[in-house]
Amino acid sequence: MKIITLKEAYNILQDASAVIIDDSVLVYPSLDMIEGSDENEFLYLSWDDEDGQEYSLKFCEGENQEVKVSGSSLFLLDTDAEDEDEHTQITILTTKELE
Repeated sequence: MKIITLKEAYNILQDASAVIIDDSVLVYPSLDMIEGSDENEFLYLSWDDEDGQEYSLKFCEGENQEVKVSGSSLFLLDTDAEDEDEHTQITILTTKELE
């Protein structure tokens, strides 16, 4: 697995058309600016399941200064995660360039 900086991961997320969370949920990422503050929430993901249950993930700069990458997936640490070593897999989807 490769490791990149938060700024590199942020640039990838900016170019994403959508993302898939843990191989199961398709969402559109909501990004805020990187400010250099550990508490700054730079990425917010939310969705509802078919039963109307709401879910959300928040990612702050402090826990994600280094981001693991495998293929087209980033592995980020959710601010509210119960297990501080359990990263969320975020697979990047982009539009295909027409030739």
